[in-house]
Amino acid sequence: MKRLTPLALLILLLAVPAFAQTEDGRYYSETGHTLDGRFTAFFDTHGAVEILGYPITDAFIDPSSGWMVQYTENTRLELVPQGGSGAVGVRLGALGEALGGWDPPLTAEQIPTSADATCRYFPESGHAVCHAFLSFFDRMGGAGLFGFPISEFQLEGDRIVQYFQGFRLDWHPEDTAGRTVRVAALGRMHFVRSGYDPALLRPNLPLDMVLYQVLELRPRASVDRPLARPDGEQIISVAVRDQNWNPVPQASILLTVHLADEDRLLLMPSTDSRGVSQITVRYAGQPRGTVVELEFLVARGALKSETRDSFRIWW
Repeated sequence: MKRLTPLALLILLLAVPAFAQTEDGRYYSETGHTLDGRFTAFFDTHGAVEILGYPITDAFIDPSSGWMVQYTENTRLELVPQGGSGAVGVRLGALGEALGGWDPPLTAEQIPTSADATCRYFPESGHAVCHAFLSFFDRMGGAGLFGFPISEFQLEGDRIVQYFQGFRLDWHPEDTAGRTVRVAALGRMHFVRSGYDPALLRPNLPLDMVLYQVLELRPRASVDRPLARPDGEQIISVAVRDQNWNPVPQASILLTVHLADEDRLLLMPSTDSRGVSQITVRYAGQPRGTVVELEFLVARGALKSETRDSFRIWW
């Protein structure tokens, strides 16, 4: 039998978030968190998922300030008092300042001239934004969204980055899809550095499961005996999880077993409520030392994924 080529993993585009609006907010299946209803309008008008990223916590009270806050991948939303009126409003946390800090301003000799159209100097902060960072900055909201630049572009690790008051922009020249400038995940970094309870990051299922969408299949295979006899049987298991590591029931699994003398194509039972499927494969006459390779194609609706495992014929 001809060896099958495994199908590539199909992931829904992030440009089409799988959210569900409720009275209390907006549930995102991508991360298993609900964007609080007090933040949704601000979120939508300040770049939404493309700039702010998906929510990675539900809203909670910050113990040090007493404010209602909610972390997204790239920032922190804060519900804070407005003046002395007793009213509250939403703002973005200054995570660029918190994690990057202000660099010394440019000297007079370093300030780009007005003739340099690829750079723009901001006297408010003493720094300039240049080249692809400037194009992205202007297109996505400018200083009104990102804040002023508080550093020049610089090498951090193996990545060119630039800090702004609220964000960090990263340069990804290797991206062939055109997303060479991306917003860094400062929300995740700041959450960890702040020492909050990691349980706040744990994905939640909505009360109404109709709101939940499986967007990704993450299969993992295992065998009962890594070392097996030349004549016998092998119990093979596959556990399928989704993007939030929840079990995926009713997933179909096509197994290819590559024995020394043949390839077998087997349809495993659909995954159960635990996201698990098992099958027993019987075989005979396998030479000692043979590595029996296993290939799994997993599908649920339009989603597909693949994984591999193996066992050795030894004793």
